[in-house]
Amino acid sequence: MDEARFAALIRRHLPFYRALAEGARAPATAAQRRFVAVARGEAEPETEHERAFLRWREAVAAADRALVEEGRARFSPDARAAAEAKLRLTRRP
Repeated sequence: MDEARFAALIRRHLPFYRALAEGARAPATAAQRRFVAVARGEAEPETEHERAFLRWREAVAAADRALVEEGRARFSPDARAAAEAKLRLTRRP
């Protein structure tokens, strides 16, 4: 699936995908039940809707991981010591 098709599916269907995956909406068709099974990791994705949702969810998870790593780097003992040293070296007017 190309980027344009992925973006179009997510833009149009993401609220519906999330409602099914999170249980806020009960699946009414066999396709929706299968979508829920894919979202739970119980089946492999076959449709473009299933693949788009999994791709979106992985992108969100990757962004979350990056933010956590950035936070760890920013607030690690080494980073804190460097920031404190920089403050001590700064001249006051």
